[in-house]
Amino acid sequence: MDHSELFNGLLINLLVILIIILLVNFYYLSKQKVYKIHLKSFSVFIISTILIFLSVMLSVPLKEGLIYDLRFIPFLLGGVYGGRKVLPWLAVTMIAIRFTFMGQGIVLAAVLTILSSIAIFYLNPKLSEKPWVTRVCWFTCFSFCYSILAFLLPYLIFGFSDYSSFIIYSLTLTGSTFFVFYLCEMIRTTYILQLESIKYEKMQVVSHLAASMSHEVRNPLTTVKGFLQLINENPSDIRVNSELSKIAVSEIDRATEVINQYLNFAKPHPEMDIDVNVTGEIKRSKEIIMPLATKKGIMMETELLHNHLIKGDPNKLQQVLINLMKNGIEAMESGGVLDIYSYEKGGQLFIVIKDTGIGMTKEQVTRLGEPYFSLKGKNGTGLGMMTVFQLVSGMNGTVKVFSKKNKGTSIILSFPVSVEDYDREIGVI
Repeated sequence: MDHSELFNGLLINLLVILIIILLVNFYYLSKQKVYKIHLKSFSVFIISTILIFLSVMLSVPLKEGLIYDLRFIPFLLGGVYGGRKVLPWLAVTMIAIRFTFMGQGIVLAAVLTILSSIAIFYLNPKLSEKPWVTRVCWFTCFSFCYSILAFLLPYLIFGFSDYSSFIIYSLTLTGSTFFVFYLCEMIRTTYILQLESIKYEKMQVVSHLAASMSHEVRNPLTTVKGFLQLINENPSDIRVNSELSKIAVSEIDRATEVINQYLNFAKPHPEMDIDVNVTGEIKRSKEIIMPLATKKGIMMETELLHNHLIKGDPNKLQQVLINLMKNGIEAMESGGVLDIYSYEKGGQLFIVIKDTGIGMTKEQVTRLGEPYFSLKGKNGTGLGMMTVFQLVSGMNGTVKVFSKKNKGTSIILSFPVSVEDYDREIGVI
């Protein structure tokens, strides 16, 4: 027979096996929610049976009633991943499928299947705890031995001596076994590593949150405890105790603010979803932050050019605005101007907060909003901008940051205009 026909037939057989294995792997792994993959024996048996049947259907016939194909690969896959429960039934199934083609080769197929089953039955448990690279090498060697036996038996019984066909079959089967098992093990290993990485990142986040919260809340509580002890030691000094009480209250307020920031991060979506008067919130936020700006010698200029409302929580929007205004003021160490203006475009309401402060590098802008990332050193918790991003996202808005080192920073908030407010203005409702 034409050797190219044999080679092409085996390659087509390999292609079909690879396509089905990839589809099954991706489908099955997408359903996994645990960190160790458990394959159901029945599923392995059905998939292996389908692959064996397709391999036999794509087989290339040779003389003496012999046929060559890659049915051994799905058989080996089923025996390895299905275990001892699947192996005997899979062996019976493979012999039964081969029986439909008859010919003298059926006896050899049955003998090879039985011998292979016995070898897999005893070797697989010993290899299951080995590294995946070692397993792949062993399975490849086992496949090569199978190909030798698949030629040796016909040679001894029927005098089959087509060495070229044997070499093509042996190399293709061995190489295909290595490729298929390597692919399966790589997919499984990569998926498990990905799940473990996600689990590790979650644990790191929880660890950082716990450590940061403990640190930020413990400091003001320690201060309050010290002041209460001082008050208790000298309860008659009303003037001093009054000052200590004020400081203690301010420290408790600081601890409350830190806790609220954590809560906003954990629950970013606003509790209310009503029409928000952006003009009023900007003016109120400006009044609240004005004493800090005056103290630092910073001018605040406002220009509001929008006409509509947005949907969201007014308290959360005010928190966002105060946080950004405060950051802008603290970025201008030697005074400057904090511009706040708004406008509308394409159904979006934009709020721009621009300072003339120290600015940020591109790397710092990229990291802005990450937990615990702060440009304030020990004076910052790294939660302020993280809270801003979370709250704005909860109101279906976006945050864009433009900054240059020593040139200042512009932060642009965008929110969709309230549909009800817009319809009311044009007279639809």
